[in-house]
Amino acid sequence: MLNLYDKLREIPLFQGLTSDNLMQIIGQTKFSFKKFGKNDIIKKEGEKCDNVAILLSGDVKTIAYADDHGYSIEEYIKAPYIIQLEHFMGLSPHYTRTFTSIGESNTVEIGQSDLMHISDEFIIFRINLLNIVSAIAQKAESKLWRPMPADTRSRIVFFLKSHCLYPTGAKVLRIKMTRLAQELGISRLNVSEALNAMQADGLLHFSRGIISVPLIEKLK
Repeated sequence: MLNLYDKLREIPLFQGLTSDNLMQIIGQTKFSFKKFGKNDIIKKEGEKCDNVAILLSGDVKTIAYADDHGYSIEEYIKAPYIIQLEHFMGLSPHYTRTFTSIGESNTVEIGQSDLMHISDEFIIFRINLLNIVSAIAQKAESKLWRPMPADTRSRIVFFLKSHCLYPTGAKVLRIKMTRLAQELGISRLNVSEALNAMQADGLLHFSRGIISVPLIEKLK
């Protein structure tokens, strides 16, 4: 059995709370524990987000699709991690990405009423909640106002990074060359030449419809 007390201390949502606070929360809150095996789907795109789901242990792959499913991007996330907290309430409380367990993983979920009760009871928790959601919203808005670079390589990097949750780690972009050229507003030939040059530099690997980036932070 996972030590819930120690796990909660690692999660930003609960940081700053005292030991007594955490013990009180554990004693008064209904936690729903779930265990997943290799390739099990934890949360699916379009599924209703009516609980706060927290990855307590394990690694997951997350995949996000374009609205028309014309391309997708995969990322890899390690525990602890709160799964799309910003979609818990609002106009569209649904997951926009699919999260799949890579090996064995464990999650815990907290219902809306319990979350609101914790927020009412502990101001530090409420501040943490607002800070996390505000940071996500601010980062999303800032992406919209970043100018598209002029050269092809920089445009490819810009496209990749603007579609990621995190600016670090391995990414896999599944997209046809013609679609990528359309998204970037340049010719297919220019995209092909830039990708070949980046592959020669050891920055990525691409094959038919798949661009794999070992460490996106190395792309500049």
